[in-house]
Amino acid sequence: MKDKIAEKLKGLRASKNRDDVICILQNSSTPVSVEDIYEKIKKTNNKISLSTVYRIIEKLVNLGIVHKVTTLDDNKALYEIIKDSHTHHHYMICVKCKKMIPIDDCPVKELEKIIADKTGFNITGHKFELYGECENCARKDKK
Repeated sequence: MKDKIAEKLKGLRASKNRDDVICILQNSSTPVSVEDIYEKIKKTNNKISLSTVYRIIEKLVNLGIVHKVTTLDDNKALYEIIKDSHTHHHYMICVKCKKMIPIDDCPVKELEKIIADKTGFNITGHKFELYGECENCARKDKK
């Protein structure tokens, strides 16, 4: 994966701040907000600004290195590294603790093809999220 990222960054000047942002995204198991990234970097780099992190994220999205995820419940933008150019993630989101659990397979892929064939609509993407209570929150409610 590092080779794919390096290839997309080819021709750009080296940037410690950008490398720090990429490192945080690579080490995160779920999408993270720009504010979360900023807070993590700020612990070791007190010269970075929140606007710098926003600019870096925007550049990484435009380069196809990072994917923007917007959850419907709070409309907050979260970001994750694109691990494979042919896959995308969907999530189950706990309405109580906001935990995001990835869904491994895309349950919409087949439906998307059926709808495109039936309507002639050129579908370029979709969003699928399930909302509910994670196992821990559901257990707490039963007590």
